[in-house]
Amino acid sequence: MAVHNNHSGLLVELLALRSRDGGCQLEVGITRPDGCTRHILSIDEHTYLQIAALVPLSGHKVRLSLSMKWDPFRHTYFSSLVRMRDTFSETLYFDCSESYGEQLRALKEQEDSPSLQAARQEAGENIRNISVPSVHKRAALSGLKYKRTVLLRGLLFGFVLALLLLRMDGGETWLFANSAEAKEDSAKTDRASASVQTGDTRRAAGTGSAAAALNTDPDSMHRLAGIPNPADSAGLQLPANQSQPARPVPVPVELAAQPQPLYETIELSGDRYEYSLPEGYVALSFDDGPSPYTEQLVDILAKEGLAANFLFIGRNISRYPGAVRYAGEHGMPVGNHSWDHSDMTANSPEENRSNLERANRSLEQLVTAPVTIFRPPYGAVNRALAEEAGRQQLKVLLWNRDPEDWKAGSKEAILDYFYRTDPSGGIYLLHEKQITVQALPEIIGYLKGRGLKFAVFK
Repeated sequence: MAVHNNHSGLLVELLALRSRDGGCQLEVGITRPDGCTRHILSIDEHTYLQIAALVPLSGHKVRLSLSMKWDPFRHTYFSSLVRMRDTFSETLYFDCSESYGEQLRALKEQEDSPSLQAARQEAGENIRNISVPSVHKRAALSGLKYKRTVLLRGLLFGFVLALLLLRMDGGETWLFANSAEAKEDSAKTDRASASVQTGDTRRAAGTGSAAAALNTDPDSMHRLAGIPNPADSAGLQLPANQSQPARPVPVPVELAAQPQPLYETIELSGDRYEYSLPEGYVALSFDDGPSPYTEQLVDILAKEGLAANFLFIGRNISRYPGAVRYAGEHGMPVGNHSWDHSDMTANSPEENRSNLERANRSLEQLVTAPVTIFRPPYGAVNRALAEEAGRQQLKVLLWNRDPEDWKAGSKEAILDYFYRTDPSGGIYLLHEKQITVQALPEIIGYLKGRGLKFAVFK
């Protein structure tokens, strides 16, 4: 009988991703209707980094696609994976090399080999023909024991439930009516009921004053919660051999005062290019990350109680995914600075659509807040690019203060720019450079000293 290729029955699960001894490896498990196999693929570093940026393996199942496609706009190959956990799943795309695609092809051909499938089918039939009566006997015995256990427990539960129902009928039933214990229980119940009614009457009369005393009188808190006050419960008595349990007294907890933010979030309208602020405001923004300096910049800002917009380049994200997460976790608004820092006014509409989508997709996999700010590389923007950004819910943010820190020879050169220009109403364009990290504490100190209100954009 002919063996048919059936890719729909082929599941490829990513089991491990590792880099060791100067090489990168991908371990996958392939599940078919007739069995499972494992394979280890040696992959190039570029593909390894692209997948590593998308795949936190802990707690997730990751299924790889065995297909690869060519992107004619970016002139690169790409593939995809599906990350799943419980009922959650998402499809993620990543760049890959041609050699990675060739290995996928070889893996498919190996799995679809007629001789291999025939051998698996024969092995499966042989396994199905092996009888294992001892296993079935053990299963039958185990099932019988389980049924007996359930039956016994059910009978016992029914008996206990019947006794409880008999005792709950008014506190005195024909079964226990003549016992001393039943009479004593009945007397205690009558006294408790009378005491509770008395307490309820008093509480009803004092409801108006109880609310006013809620924060200062612990007993009033108990009464409002429906717990009788000991002073109202003289009829409730414990047996002589038991002492009255100590009742916990609620201790007022003072909430720590929340620090007031030292910056204001400004929501852009999206109907124009934003490049200035009102007088008395100032904003810092950092381009061209993520980088080894992202976390240092974030730490300096957070220590001062401030935030700034970070505009990230898509192709850098796979190299520093942790820096993107770190910025987002510390309240820094993360924005799109294109995928490749190209002059997007020279691109076709299709190229710009793909460029922005790809950068946004990479960012939103790492941060929880939506990405809504776009800064075009070099500040180059035209109507077509702005319209495409708008279709992707992105608002264009430019700047009006440029210390040119990317080419400064010292932090003093950067600081000199701040000292020579009026910072009020300024949106500063800075970059993720070591020299900028060194200058940032003094920049913040100078701007605070001018009494300006810091702002971030969304």
